[in-house]
Amino acid sequence: MNFNRNIVNAVLLASLACMGSGCTKQGGAPAVAAAASDRVLTVDDYLKQPDLRKKVFAACANDPGRKGDDPNCANATRAERIASAGGGRFPNVTP
Repeated sequence: MNFNRNIVNAVLLASLACMGSGCTKQGGAPAVAAAASDRVLTVDDYLKQPDLRKKVFAACANDPGRKGDDPNCANATRAERIASAGGGRFPNVTP
């Protein structure tokens, strides 16, 4: 578990360094999405890091044609849905 945390922290640190220097990956994709795409993060990883989840989710939502099949987009989207459940984005359904 500690190993996973170290990798996640390294990805986050690398993405922040890229954002500060203005580097981007192919097609002008945000640096956060580029850094996260080098390693596939799990839904749990994205749930533990809401700032990273929101940035990757926004990048994926902005370009679904190119990023629709990306595993990080799928995991960030799933995590965003889980995190937002009951948060006012969905109506309450009573059986």
